[in-house]
Amino acid sequence: MSRMLHQYVRQFSQKLVHRRPLEVGAESESPEAHLNTLDLVALGVGRTLGAGVYILVGAVAKVRAGPATVICFLMAGLSCVLSGLCYAEFGARVPGSSSAYLYSYITMGQLCAFITGWNLILSLVIGTACIAQGWSSALDSLTGNHISQGLQGTLSLHVPYFLPTYADFVALGLVLLLTGVLVLGARESTLVNKVFTVINILVLSFIILSGFIKGDLHNWELTEQDYKLNASGSTDIYSLERCSWP
Repeated sequence: MSRMLHQYVRQFSQKLVHRRPLEVGAESESPEAHLNTLDLVALGVGRTLGAGVYILVGAVAKVRAGPATVICFLMAGLSCVLSGLCYAEFGARVPGSSSAYLYSYITMGQLCAFITGWNLILSLVIGTACIAQGWSSALDSLTGNHISQGLQGTLSLHVPYFLPTYADFVALGLVLLLTGVLVLGARESTLVNKVFTVINILVLSFIILSGFIKGDLHNWELTEQDYKLNASGSTDIYSLERCSWP
């Protein structure tokens, strides 16, 4: 009995560290699923310019980083570069189109691939929920919070404080709408992604140009006294102008 248990544990352990043999995968028979360089660049830029660019950045700049937001962007960009180099290294070693799951399966074994695959699913689910919630909040703000007030009045939920107090059907509708776009096919979803990416780039370009035109260099030279004057509601116009954000 002990020998059989030992053999079973050994076989199970071997399966956990089993690595998929490196072999050239067959090309997809569907030419519609192939993406060109422009599609891949648009996909990468679109994944980077999410709703967090418009929501999370302002919160980080106001509450956490302040002027050091520029340094935060540089560190985030550096991590993206390192991640891209890792994918490029794996892409050069593994022939054919692959993903983080397959890279982990080939290099580290089945257990790491299993964990990586579920982490990818979890990150995509959480990311989709956050983006849908961000879009819903933006639409709610444009309507004067009438959407949230209506839903909260009719579909109020008695849940803990860290969960939403109402069922956000706007976010659910956005998720279902984009799911339908993905179901249509790779070309259609790629076209929609490129359109939104162009809109994102135009909006961010407008914000950057506005910042260069309306920005005040004195905001980089604020002192503790300037902050105290602004926080106390001082009537010193010059100090308040210096303490204002661009």
